[in-house]
Amino acid sequence: MKLGFWYSDMIRFMEDASEYGNYYEQLVQKMLPHLSRDAHICDAGSGIGYLSLALSPYVRQVTAVEKHPDAAAVLARNCSSRKIANVISRCGSIDETAPTEPYNAMVFCFFGGSHQILNLAKQQCSGDIFVFTRNYTRHRFSAGNLPSGWEGYPELRALLEAWKIPFRQETFSLEFGQPFRNPSDAKLFFQLYSKDPDKSLLTDDFLQGKLQETGRDDFPLYLPQEKQLAFLHFSVKDIPEDFE
Repeated sequence: MKLGFWYSDMIRFMEDASEYGNYYEQLVQKMLPHLSRDAHICDAGSGIGYLSLALSPYVRQVTAVEKHPDAAAVLARNCSSRKIANVISRCGSIDETAPTEPYNAMVFCFFGGSHQILNLAKQQCSGDIFVFTRNYTRHRFSAGNLPSGWEGYPELRALLEAWKIPFRQETFSLEFGQPFRNPSDAKLFFQLYSKDPDKSLLTDDFLQGKLQETGRDDFPLYLPQEKQLAFLHFSVKDIPEDFE
């Protein structure tokens, strides 16, 4: 995720969405059959760190690496308030924060291009690689039918197949919508995330057609999003020596 992406309002929205449901706990369940309790796992490009928090009960140590200091600070604060001692938040570029000893496992959750993932895996890990990536091609928060502009499942699958790297795969969907405290926040959310060149498309009628009333006092409005994902699992030992 690009450094400039994490504006303060985006961090606030992501915190609200992460606390609202159990999205990250469901991701962890996909990994557990292949993850040792004694593992030291790296959460690469960890964002505000909710996947790291969800992993912490199941492994010996989580090292979360995030480039943006404001995003990394959210995880550090949550670890302190929840008294979680086995999660380390490291602020810096994943390319420049190699471990002293290779990680037992790494997870890339909506982070990194296909070649970057495999190269980082070779450089920093000795075991299992878990990837959660998008299985959709259109941008989810735009009024127009616009391309997402990001690599995803087809690109990574094709790269693994081209290099004859065996992998497990699963496509699935999970609810990961956005709760809102008021209508103004809902409008701000779309203004921040929409790729529409013409923001006048984000009308009140457009918003009303997207939002649901929850009956809750804290988050009276909700933007439902059934997120289409792919989960891929492979081993570093199967990446060819000449891959670059």
